[in-house]
Amino acid sequence: TGCRAQQGVYMAADLAADLDKLLAALGGAWLVLTLLRRATASREAAAVADGSAAPSDTAEALRRLQWQYLPAWLLFKAADWMQGPYFHEVYASKRHVATGEPFSDTDVSRLFLAGFVAATLVGTAAGSLVDSRGRRAGCVLYAAAAGAAAASVVCERPELLLAGRVVGGIGTSLLAAAPEAWLCAEHARLSLPAASLGGIFGWAYFGDSLVAIASGQVASRAASAGGPQAPFLASLPLLAAGAAIASATWRENRGGKGGGGGGGGLR
Repeated sequence: TGCRAQQGVYMAADLAADLDKLLAALGGAWLVLTLLRRATASREAAAVADGSAAPSDTAEALRRLQWQYLPAWLLFKAADWMQGPYFHEVYASKRHVATGEPFSDTDVSRLFLAGFVAATLVGTAAGSLVDSRGRRAGCVLYAAAAGAAAASVVCERPELLLAGRVVGGIGTSLLAAAPEAWLCAEHARLSLPAASLGGIFGWAYFGDSLVAIASGQVASRAASAGGPQAPFLASLPLLAAGAAIASATWRENRGGKGGGGGGGGLR
């Protein structure tokens, strides 16, 4: 017992160290972004001076949009990366309440199929849904759905696990539709240069690659310390933080009209 307790202490220490690494990786990504932005600031100023670029207020609006979008987006993606590799393992670790028998491959396959079917069915309407109900709201709903799906893995009853997979599939569709739709609509509302939108997406997916690596390391340590459920539970604060940032800093927009009192969205 003492050896197991000591091993648990070591695993907890390793997990804390990996969380520090994740934060360091995120901080490093932001440092690189900041340095690159500063490096291009003088070129932007020179371009504005000779009339070949947009005024400084446009450049400032672009930077502000980047800082609004990227933190929430990267937190959502970090949570998604932490959960993804452990779905099969966490479901395979379950046992039927009535018989005590472990879940078979067929049982696990049914859970996966439920998530895929839900994602497919909702995915066909996700774009229209977030356009009509609000893209920021769609992002917050994604966080809620992904959080509920993550929390469901602690359950043992097959019907609750199935419901969690269905909700998770809905969340997957919302993640694919809502954040990018919000960014495109807000970019259009601000009348920013069309070419700059590609730059924001470039930074988003550059950051996503770093977050994927760091999240995988943290999730691996979490699973070693607390079992296959641990990465799902560790993703909950990331989802909550992403939803809080989106709620606090993003203005709502909808298809064909700006949310929150003005501006035009994308049709």
